[in-house]
Amino acid sequence: MKNSRLFEILYLLVEKRSVTAGELATRLEVSERTIYRDIDALSAAGIPVFTQKGQGGGIRLMDQFVLDRALLSQEQQDEILFALQATLATGGTEEETLTRLSTLFRREGGDWLEVDFTDWGSGSMERENFALVKQAILKRKPLSFTYYSSTGEKSRRTVEPARLVFKGGCWYLSAFCRTRQDWRIFRLVRMADLTAEDGTCPPRRPPERLEAPSPVEYPRAALRLRFQPSAAWRVRDYFHPKQVTPEADGCLLVRCAFPEDQWLLSFLLSFGNQLEVLSPVYWREILARESKKIWTVYETGQTLSSFKAYAGSRGGKPSPAQYKEDIPMEDRKFCQCCGMPLDKPEDAGTEAGGAPSGDYCRYCYQNGAFTAPDATMDDIIAFNLKFNEENGHPFGPQAEAETMMRSWFPTLKRWRKP
Repeated sequence: MKNSRLFEILYLLVEKRSVTAGELATRLEVSERTIYRDIDALSAAGIPVFTQKGQGGGIRLMDQFVLDRALLSQEQQDEILFALQATLATGGTEEETLTRLSTLFRREGGDWLEVDFTDWGSGSMERENFALVKQAILKRKPLSFTYYSSTGEKSRRTVEPARLVFKGGCWYLSAFCRTRQDWRIFRLVRMADLTAEDGTCPPRRPPERLEAPSPVEYPRAALRLRFQPSAAWRVRDYFHPKQVTPEADGCLLVRCAFPEDQWLLSFLLSFGNQLEVLSPVYWREILARESKKIWTVYETGQTLSSFKAYAGSRGGKPSPAQYKEDIPMEDRKFCQCCGMPLDKPEDAGTEAGGAPSGDYCRYCYQNGAFTAPDATMDDIIAFNLKFNEENGHPFGPQAEAETMMRSWFPTLKRWRKP
């Protein structure tokens, strides 16, 4: 309390240059004797404060005194003001605090920086959600809201909020979800009908890392992409410079890897004709098929409801054959040894009693046993790479196909480590 009062006295002296002990005592709700003890403490700390008797007198600072000469360098002042300006955008400090420090530092032009953490077009909703979530965390109040997931799912959640996190240009809430009985993350802008519930939350420690749980372990696609020069600004936004190779004609070649889910499809389509997927070949066919759907909507008037959405690979790699047949992704199965699609009954292996296997193909599994019991994961990858080379690289160039297989195969049942 005393340190706060000393700061207040120092601020008033810098702002007004002269003030009486009585005025300070009234302002700070203490006795004049306490004020004089505080003045002695400031003087002992090296602040050039003195008292002047008579009419027009009072407690004063030396005319040339400014705080930066006593305590902080100009660079340190800038860092403090920058931090306060940033936290002001989150409601973590008051504008009066920023104004007072600017006065203390005798710095002008304090409006050179504006920090706004909200998304473009989010309006006031995200700010209102932020303020409500912040108060719920500080007061340990449960929250209820309607949440729209990245897949378009709508659900009502009740959570115990623990931490606000700014990541990837977005605000997220890390909270224990009472609905799912586990930790979840929620993007603030996707929350609707947000309300604070009665009662309090028990103390819980949130996970150290903010990671979005996924019910499906999607394999990663090793992509080789070529972008038009007009897309350069977005390429620089999304990809690390080491992934980007400029070409002689101004195009940009990018090598990267992403999980094969709905987000990847939307991301690639968002570039329109500024992007060409070079490999894997099956992703060229995926984009061709989806682009044809878009064309059909606008050229024929066919509705979106007539199309089934791409749902990701669901534990297996999409193949070109998949896009020549009308088989929804969610209905597809893949051999849990070699990755072969199990789209037809005759493709399945057999169990000991002759029943079809739900996990393995006929080449890998017969009569309840593996046809090559001593084969290793490396052996199966080598076989698939040979097939890829002999059949015109349907899985992309050999190096990229091998990278994809080595990231995917450890998730298959036969090679998954317990």
